[in-house]
Formats: sequence, structure tokens, C-alpha cells
Amino acid sequence: MNKKQDIVAISLHQTDSNIKESVNKTPQELKLACRIKDVAGSRDLYIYNGIDKYILYTLLKELE
Repeated sequence: MNKKQDIVAISLHQTDSNIKESVNKTPQELKLACRIKDVAGSRDLYIYNGIDKYILYTLLKELE
């Protein structure tokens, strides 16, 4: 009933077409989503669009 699982080593290689595509892509311009000013701690928190939700959650918990 129990199946033995195999561990398989893999390696990833970029092909020439992938390299050309990644060079042509321009990074997205950062756009400020909100700014939180902590008056008690005299800190500013700048949050930009595209932030990972787990990072945002952690930052907001630190302000409590």
C-alpha cells in the first residue's frame, strides 16, 4: 500500500531564446500603493504595488 517515493536531482538551464526574452523585458516601474506614518516610533512605511502578501502581513504586524 505504501509507495516508496524517489528523490530525483534536476538542473535547470536557460536556453538562448529565454535569455533574449529576459533581456528585452523592462522592469515594471514601482508604484506607491500607500504610505503609513508611525508617529510614536517616528517611522515611515512605504508599500508598493506587487508586494508579497506575507511580507505585507509581517510589516503590518510589526507596527502593532
